[in-house]
Amino acid sequence: MNIVNEILEQSTPIEELKEVDAATFKKRYFNGKRPVLIKGFANEWAAKKKWNLDYFLSLKGDRDILLLSENFIQNDNRYKKASFKEYIQKLKDSESGQKEVKDYLTTLNIFEYYPNLKEDIDFSLFEDLTKTNEVTAWIGPSGTISGFHADTANNMYAQIKGKKMFIICSADFNKQMYPSDKHIYEAVASQVDINNFDPERFPRFNEVDFIKVILEPGDVLYLPQRWWHYVQSLDPSISISNFGYTTFESYTLKFFERVKHSLHKRGYYKAGNCFCCN
Repeated sequence: MNIVNEILEQSTPIEELKEVDAATFKKRYFNGKRPVLIKGFANEWAAKKKWNLDYFLSLKGDRDILLLSENFIQNDNRYKKASFKEYIQKLKDSESGQKEVKDYLTTLNIFEYYPNLKEDIDFSLFEDLTKTNEVTAWIGPSGTISGFHADTANNMYAQIKGKKMFIICSADFNKQMYPSDKHIYEAVASQVDINNFDPERFPRFNEVDFIKVILEPGDVLYLPQRWWHYVQSLDPSISISNFGYTTFESYTLKFFERVKHSLHKRGYYKAGNCFCCN
């Protein structure tokens, strides 16, 4: 059964700020491992002002991409191949009702494809506190879902176009979130699918205290590492996610994740038990 609305009714709203200075962000949220929504933080970014489907279609060059559909985390879907421009055109056609699109583009290294776009964003508040950063794009239609998972990295998530809903909870509820034993790079997935919930399999899930938030264009969400989150697009959406590690985390957490992933690709660690491309 679908229990999304039930969870939302029982969730508390996230702490929300209209502005924040660097010292407060570092002490209260980054060091304190506290999530926070910074309203309108990206309103003045060039990305917020000019990024849309037509703008992406106007960019020079094209690259191959990988797409997902439905709830990749719990439904165990696999990637589909396409080209960036081909996919963006399909999204544009879907807006005029010509065709329905269910696939979505996730964790695209957009600045590798189009380096000049990096000038359109400003994560300096976050990057002043991290040593390594991986910035990726999320583009897709309304209704796309990323089921509950927890990232190894700290995450600064900027909503550029459309609205997205997050349901999050602390790592204090790890046992109640029933972590999957499947390998997923720099993350851990939950076995719980709240769109098709089975209370007999996951009896302790109702012990979790959830926080809810809806991101509007220009909003930025700070999500500390290892916080569980479920994400659903409420509109056709463009988002940018910055996964960051401190110096210490780069040589511990990130290094360990790379070792595990390398062993996995060679068949020595959880071979065939994964959320990989094939």
